[in-house]
Amino acid sequence: MLNIRLLSTAMCAAMACGLASAQDTPTQPEQPAFDPPAQYAPDWSDEGIAEAVDMLSGTWRTTGEVGGSVLAMTVVPAPIEGMSDTMYVESVRAETPWDPFRRAIFQLYRYKGELRLRTYELAVGSTTEGLFDGIWAATEYFPSISRDDLIATLDVDIEMTNNGFAGSTPYPYPTGVAGAVEMTSSITLDGDTMRVADRGYGPDGSVVWGAESDSAVEYERGEPIAQVDRRPDGMIIVDYGPQGDTVPQDGDELHVHYDGYLTDGTRFDSSYTRDLPFVFQYPPGTRAITGWGIGMEGFSSGSHRKLIIPGYLGYGERGNPRASIPGNATLVFNVWMAHIEPAQASDAQTHTHEDGTVHPGSAHDHGHD
Repeated sequence: MLNIRLLSTAMCAAMACGLASAQDTPTQPEQPAFDPPAQYAPDWSDEGIAEAVDMLSGTWRTTGEVGGSVLAMTVVPAPIEGMSDTMYVESVRAETPWDPFRRAIFQLYRYKGELRLRTYELAVGSTTEGLFDGIWAATEYFPSISRDDLIATLDVDIEMTNNGFAGSTPYPYPTGVAGAVEMTSSITLDGDTMRVADRGYGPDGSVVWGAESDSAVEYERGEPIAQVDRRPDGMIIVDYGPQGDTVPQDGDELHVHYDGYLTDGTRFDSSYTRDLPFVFQYPPGTRAITGWGIGMEGFSSGSHRKLIIPGYLGYGERGNPRASIPGNATLVFNVWMAHIEPAQASDAQTHTHEDGTVHPGSAHDHGHD
């Protein structure tokens, strides 16, 4: 959480032919001997780095509004291929914790024997970024990325103190924010309080923003931005809320928007690209994969979740060739319960399409048919 702009601000078709298709959906499986991946357990380069990581890790919230919102930043150890001592950083606005405005990587390393913190931006495509959202809750599924997928932004020299650390950039870094051409950053972490201060300089070297002492942003360690349910069946549900009054009951009609990913970053389907939610009756039964039905339990209207579904609760050994989903693939969904229509109020009609798929509503509602 350095520089609020770089740290806090740097800190089917497939589904319609899959989730909504009985012919592509496996029958209710019996739970096999499921062996989930081991949770990520990093091996830090030295005790000083491990101590600094421990101090940084967790969820931090601004003590006041920044740009009209309280900000929250989650920092967790995460693996990067070919790099050591790395962490994933996700910054959100408190009112939309499911929608990060910044994803970044921190790396702690030694420079001339002294501790440094380097920040990186993710150089990935927009269709892949959603896979990262909320993955702080399950870093054993952290997307496979390497140094080539990152863009270094700034360094901060770190000096340990009795109850934390303090640091600043060793020299100014290029920027284009608010008329500045260079900027500096500093950070002070004292127990459960962190202060980040930035300063921008114009072409003539004058300070154009961040000169006042009250321009520093203060954070306090806080509770996680979402509830995480690691189920015995291997599913992981990250529930952001907000918790509404209406949850699915048998016979209700659910209207759900989603993005669906494979763990390699492939987005295999999105209801948003069609501008149409997936509409189905709860519980979905054979109209959806088993893990999708589990993920709808207690999912209140207007709220957001991330679902990580092991292969046997998805398309099983055969996968879904039409959606390019391989056998036993773990599926990751970012989902929004857009609307719940109570059973007694629902008068939706069901139509069978030429391809054999079944959808509520009229057959011409889906552009892919």
